[in-house]
Amino acid sequence: MAHEQQKSLKSNKRFTIPISKALIPQAIVYFIIVQIIGAFHYDIFGWAGYAISEGVLIAFGIWYYLAKKGEFFIEVDEEGIRWRAGILSPYKNLPWKFVQRIDYLVYEINFMLKETAQVVSFGTSGLKEAEAEELKQFISDIIAKRQNGLSD
Repeated sequence: MAHEQQKSLKSNKRFTIPISKALIPQAIVYFIIVQIIGAFHYDIFGWAGYAISEGVLIAFGIWYYLAKKGEFFIEVDEEGIRWRAGILSPYKNLPWKFVQRIDYLVYEINFMLKETAQVVSFGTSGLKEAEAEELKQFISDIIAKRQNGLSD
């Protein structure tokens, strides 16, 4: 069993998504939404409505961040791909046995699932360009091994 764990560790790629790329876009959108909701309440209730709505929404945003913070990563091995790309995205695990086709685009990778033909998209914008290319090559190598019957 120890040999199997060693083997899987050798054929494992893990990329860490920087917090700036994982949180900043979502934080900007949240800030804009908070301002729009604050303006709506200002129009109805004046400054008091604006201040209360802003305070509640900012407190909610801080609470949500503290509740959902964690590591943002991409992990690929012979069993599948796992990732968590941002604070709004849940942890996702996609085993290779459910993947029918993979499309590599400039800023994303699309996985078409067997049986349902559902497409699961993974954005590579959180990675550096060299890391994204390395990830795509590693996925291609694993899929080629699986198709050739070299992997169990």
